Amino acid sequence: MPTHKDRLRYSLSEAARYLQVHASTLRWWLEGGKRGERAYPPVLREEPTGTSELSWYEFLEASWLREYRGHLSLRRLRPLIMSLREEFQVLHPLATFQPFVAGRDLVYRLQTELDIPQGLWIVVGSGQLVLTAQAKAFFKRVHFHPPTGAAESFTLVNADAPVVLNPNRAFGIPTIRGVRAEILSELYEAGEPEDFITEIYTDYGITTSDIRTAVNFERHYLRPAA
Repeated sequence: MPTHKDRLRYSLSEAARYLQVHASTLRWWLEGGKRGERAYPPVLREEPTGTSELSWYEFLEASWLREYRGHLSLRRLRPLIMSLREEFQVLHPLATFQPFVAGRDLVYRLQTELDIPQGLWIVVGSGQLVLTAQAKAFFKRVHFHPPTGAAESFTLVNADAPVVLNPNRAFGIPTIRGVRAEILSELYEAGEPEDFITEIYTDYGITTSDIRTAVNFERHYLRPAA
């Protein structure tokens, strides 16, 4: 039976705002494209699909890629992602805990065998393997379901109560303590007193700090990325 994760889809512009990357960059990761006479395959998909909508797991893997933005081409990661798919027998290996926890030895071996630039590595070290700064930053944002190892939620903004995306809540829209951040912000911007808003959401434990987090998130974090 399909789960919320399987049904959830983010539009390209919506995902770009959440990830704070340009929509054109995100589309390139998803669908690839042409540069001059040369065609480039996608980074995150096995083949182009003709759609720019992102599944939950594609969104998570895109959030991992964004940690590596810089002078190195993320296209160099494609062979590693393809190999991880085969080794772990999952379509979206970077949306599971295996490469970051149980499979570090395997990841390290593949990185070296495939000649992945060290600036794009997931794990480093000699003897004891540890996550790179980029992989660690991603891993801190994702909550994995222990029995399955699949990603359950993603933190957009850290706070006393973080702003999170959870496909099982509010259709994957950003929430704080299970309440949609946009609703808290709209009530505040409409002039409702903070104590009135907290009273409405007493059962959720919403605080004045949560309201300010929601307002800041909607005002500043969700600026257009493209």
